[in-house]
Amino acid sequence: MNHDIDKDGTRLPIKIDTTSNGEYAPMPLSAVNVKANALAHDNATTNAKRRGWDRRKFLISSCGAASTLLAFNAANAAVGKRGGFYQISDDAAVDMQLAQAQVDGREFIFDVQGHYVNPNGAWLNLVPENARPYSGMEKASCELADMPGDRSYLNCLSADEFIKDVFLDSDTSIMVLSFVPSTQEREPVTIAVSYTHLTLPTIYSV
Repeated sequence: MNHDIDKDGTRLPIKIDTTSNGEYAPMPLSAVNVKANALAHDNATTNAKRRGWDRRKFLISSCGAASTLLAFNAANAAVGKRGGFYQISDDAAVDMQLAQAQVDGREFIFDVQGHYVNPNGAWLNLVPENARPYSGMEKASCELADMPGDRSYLNCLSADEFIKDVFLDSDTSIMVLSFVPSTQEREPVTIAVSYTHLTLPTIYSV
């Protein structure tokens, strides 16, 4: 796991968010969901202190996940919602053994869409000299972006990082590599290159 990412513990392990695949405008978060995320952050600070940990250590733990889900329960209960809720004991927010029993699992996780790019591919020959494709992605700011070269940040989006993020740093069992919308000559990763690089994940798929 890369310990340089989110060193201050500003990211929740689970969050309610609004997003889009680019085909539609995302719906804004409701007030209760905004409150749920805020409460989860507040509880992380409190519960990390109770454990004697910094925020990051707490948030990447099972207690961090339990604390976050409990905050979502509380935020929805506060506005009178009576629908589904997460069946987690309050003590799981600070009791590691209990948290692991309640939120850890060995579910089969099949991610149906993933992308990476070839940081040295021929597609870059058709990109304007001053352009920085995909540089706006959060992942593109990893430590590899500090290597020499104007486009070293593309190494953060490479096959090696893809394999690490998907199969080593997450619980994903199988990932479907999907097409990045582009013309054939501008493909950031070709089928041939993908096949060569991604024969390795079968080692990690369990």
